[in-house]
Amino acid sequence: MWSVAFRAVLTSAAISLAFAPSAAADTGGYLHALQDTYTSLSAQQLLSEGTRVCQSLHSGVNSTETVIMVQRDLGVSIPASGDIVSAAVVNLGC
Repeated sequence: MWSVAFRAVLTSAAISLAFAPSAAADTGGYLHALQDTYTSLSAQQLLSEGTRVCQSLHSGVNSTETVIMVQRDLGVSIPASGDIVSAAVVNLGC
């Protein structure tokens, strides 16, 4: 069964995806949004995963599956995965 926190994260990610403006990639903004919070991840790990998020979304994978992909790839929590997906959408122009 899906927990309430998991549903909230997925809903937040979906809303971010739906209303995110299309923009050019801003890797600096993407890293700035994440590095202070996720200090255990390197800039390269975050950038690589952000690129992977965009590729996933552009290929038609839904936001829920993309959040789970990030969790598995980086070994982070579902809320952290949601943050990474949201930051990629907003800052990397997914």
